[in-house]
Amino acid sequence: MELLAQYGATVSPDYGQFGLRDAWCDAGDDGESYRDAQDQVAGASTYQLTVRTPSDPLRVGLELRIWAGEPEPDSGSWDGCRQLELHCPMGELLIDQLTAGAAAEIVLPQGAGVYGVRVHRSGRDDSQRFLVDLWWQTPLPPDDDDDDFYGDLWS
Repeated sequence: MELLAQYGATVSPDYGQFGLRDAWCDAGDDGESYRDAQDQVAGASTYQLTVRTPSDPLRVGLELRIWAGEPEPDSGSWDGCRQLELHCPMGELLIDQLTAGAAAEIVLPQGAGVYGVRVHRSGRDDSQRFLVDLWWQTPLPPDDDDDDFYGDLWS
């Protein structure tokens, strides 16, 4: 599968977690993705993904790769992996550090849509590393298209 983009970041998790979410969808998910991540590498709600760290390190390494289609699972040595789905109505993804703001804002080359996400985790304590693979799967469902948010709100 063709690799479209690759990013590296150092993330400061808060309370043992960090998030991935569409840049527009900042209302949170009432803890849904956090609860879904219990005893898992990550959990998801419609617009937000919560990545859990086994401890509460100051920083973790993150590699994010965007693919043209679903890639083969990474063959590296990982302590955990989970595959999820994320809706991105604006096609701009934030790596969210909760109280510290965004570690990065990434424009997804394929734009808005429903993305497959595979999160890998390696290490414990202060040497944790994460690999996130994303790929466009389908267009957004019609009732999930937030491009005309203000038009809907004010009409």
